Amino acid sequence: MTDTIMHRALTLCIMRKALFLVFVLLSFMSCKKNEGNINQYENIPQIGINVYLQLDQPAYFNLSAIGGYVYLNEGARGVIVYRTIDSYKAYERHSPHRSNEECAFVSADSSGIYAVEECDGIKYYLLDGTVATGDASVPLLQYQTQESQGTLHVYN
Repeated sequence: MTDTIMHRALTLCIMRKALFLVFVLLSFMSCKKNEGNINQYENIPQIGINVYLQLDQPAYFNLSAIGGYVYLNEGARGVIVYRTIDSYKAYERHSPHRSNEECAFVSADSSGIYAVEECDGIKYYLLDGTVATGDASVPLLQYQTQESQGTLHVYN
């Protein structure tokens, strides 16, 4: 009887160790390197932004209308602040496409819907910064915005 108990205890111990090894192996196998998760904005200088805009000032009058935008002399090559239906968006003007070149900056087009890159004419939606047309896949670098009592805070 003691042999049976010892045999069961030994078997249980071996099974626990085997189960532990399987768990460890599965954990290591699930930790594969994600090469697609690189910094998409590594060629854009990371400059701290912490700006407060008094929206009732004449310089920011364009932000009172949906689709309005203004440029700020902040960030790497400037910032576009854009008014949506219910919020504000702020994007780095330094384009992530061909970002090492002088022409890699964006400007809002006359429609107020797109930001257009100077190098290749790539269009980005100002609503969310994603690519609308052109040979690019990385969206514009977006900064945080928060509006409270007529003051817009743009920061990263």
